[in-house]
This record gives sequence, C-alpha cells and structure tokens, in this order.
Amino acid sequence: MSTPDATLEVVTASLVEWRLWLEDLSERFSRFLPIPAGATDDVLLDLWERAVAHLVTVVVDRTGAESGWHGHCVLVFRWFLTAAGIPAEQHMRLIDQAIGGRFRSWAQPSEMETADVAQRMAHMLVGQPADPVARQAGQRADDWPDTWPDDWPSSRATNLTGPAPALSRRVTTPREDDLSAWLIAREAVDWGAAAAPVTGPVRSDRDGIADYIAQRVAGGKELSAALNQVRQAADAGPALTFARLAEWQRTVLGVPEATLRTGPAWAKGGRERYMWRSDLLERLEECLAGATADDLPLPSRAARAYLDVAFFHPFDDGNARAAMLALYYVLARDGVVLDRAEPLLMTVRRAHDTLGAAGLAGLIELLINATRKRKHR
Repeated sequence: MSTPDATLEVVTASLVEWRLWLEDLSERFSRFLPIPAGATDDVLLDLWERAVAHLVTVVVDRTGAESGWHGHCVLVFRWFLTAAGIPAEQHMRLIDQAIGGRFRSWAQPSEMETADVAQRMAHMLVGQPADPVARQAGQRADDWPDTWPDDWPSSRATNLTGPAPALSRRVTTPREDDLSAWLIAREAVDWGAAAAPVTGPVRSDRDGIADYIAQRVAGGKELSAALNQVRQAADAGPALTFARLAEWQRTVLGVPEATLRTGPAWAKGGRERYMWRSDLLERLEECLAGATADDLPLPSRAARAYLDVAFFHPFDDGNARAAMLALYYVLARDGVVLDRAEPLLMTVRRAHDTLGAAGLAGLIELLINATRKRKHR
C-alpha cells in the first residue's frame, strides 16, 4: 500500500486471488457433495473423513500454516458443513470437538493429526463414537474421557506404523537469514515519519487484544493471565527487556523457564529462518530498549517492538504471542488500549518488508485514533 495507483493494483489482485480461492473450494466441495441419500454408516464415515482431511490439507497448502491459518480452516469447515446441509447451530460444537486444540499458528499438522481430526468429525456427524471400544460400550462420539488430553492423538495412532509422513505442499527455498533481513529493513524504515505522534490516555470500554485472546480455544487462559502481568508492568512503566518478555512467556507456555533459543529458528512453514548469533541477546536488548524511549511516535515504537520480537524469534515457541504482548505493553505504558486488534494480529508480516513495517506503524496510529473517536461517540 503506497500510492493510490499501487494500492488499487494490490486490492484488485487480492480480490481476484480471493475469488479464485472461492471457486477452487466450490469445485472441491462438489467432489464430496451432495451426501448420497440412504448410504450406510460405513460409506458416510469414509466420505466425511476423506472430505475433512482433504480440506485441512488444502487450507494448510494455501496458507502455508502461517499465523491464524487454523481460523481460516474453521471458516472453510463451516462453509462445507453449510453446503452439506448441517444446521449452523451445530457447526462450532462439531469443529471445536474435532480439532480439540490441535491446530496452532505456524505449526503444520502431521498427517496423523489431520487424520484424527477427520475421524472425530466424521463419527460425530454420523453419530458413532470414533473409538471402536467405546462404540461397543454404546458411547456417542462426543463422550471422550475427561482425562484424554486435547493435544494427544486418539486411539487411531495405534494403527499407524513408522513416523507420520508430512503433508504434501509446496516448499520454497528459505532466505539465508531473515533476522539479518529484518535488521537491514529496520534501519531502512523512517520510523519518525511512519506515523504521527499520538498521546494517551486512549481507551474505550473494550479491550480488543483481550477480546481476541478470549476467543482462543487452546492456551487462552494462560495468555489472559500473561496479559494481566503485562498490564501490571505497564502501570509501573519500566523498560522492555528480554527478562520481562521471558517472565510473561513462562505464563503463556506454562513452563518454569522460558530461555533464549540456542539455535536457528524457523517460521512460515520453513520459508523463513532466523539464524542464531553470538550477540543475539545483546542485539535484542538494544532493540527493545528503543521501545520505551520518547524519540519516536508511539505507534512507530509499538510496531517496531512487535516486529523485533517476531523476527528475533527469541523463544523456542510462542513468539507471535510474545510479540503481541510486547506491543500491548508499549501502548499500555502510554495509556493506550486499542478497542480493535484483528487488523494487527491477523496479517502475515515479512522480515524484509520495509513498506509493510512502516505500514504497521500507520495502522496502529489509525487504530488508536479510531479508538479515541469511538470513545467520544
């Protein structure tokens, strides 16, 4: 997004791409629909399992299993269930119980996980339990034992031998080092001009990031607890440091320690990698220190801190959540709480994208001003 003409080209291309994706899905739906009338349970189970597994694979391939990909997978499932004539009020119960917290941002599901989700949903739709032993005992598909962890495979795993093969998808050559690409882009952005100065306090009766977190099926309770820690720290107003990030990350992940990674990290389905370097912690601390300085507009500092955490990728897991908490902290420290967060958190960021980095600062400025306007309505 830059000049009006360039913006028009981007929007047009995006609409065309979206239309092609919808047409592609429509064609795929037609391979499995309509459901044959009078089919036996075995036939229906096979049809539903193949359809669900196929749609998961297609969505993973299309999105690269990037940030929020599972949310789009849920949307595709709902479209398919609607086309199959399943009442809308049943959709989220079926989907939530079938996925059971297995799908996560930046994590491509294994073939075993995909097959297990497909099996669960198929058996619920047909009205049979997925476990043959439970079926003999007369249990329905949604009567899983309370002790069965959501993120464990089902009894189906005992029928698979050897390592689960990876899903078939396009693989592109990764860049040499996307952390280095980010550090170059970071220096190239004119952060002072990327956004106008904005002062707090700015907030309404809604906390957009808290509401966004509350919608999470898995890990939402831990992330909400970490957000409370962020709020308390913002009231005190200390500088943003790795130690502070690690404190929040322990809560997010439910681990005793959240340490700095000791090797290279990968993201976006392997298309980005962030190499380890001996001065990783030193450079990260140096970048984070600028998040609470007053030499730049608040939206620019918040955007840069978010991208610093994302592309330094300091932890072995949960870096997108850490980046979100860092952004929240920088804003809250100046008394700003956005009432809308989806535009920030549901867009893929690229380490080398200077225009995108500057655009993020501009977006944060826009969201702050929009929050202020809605507050005074």
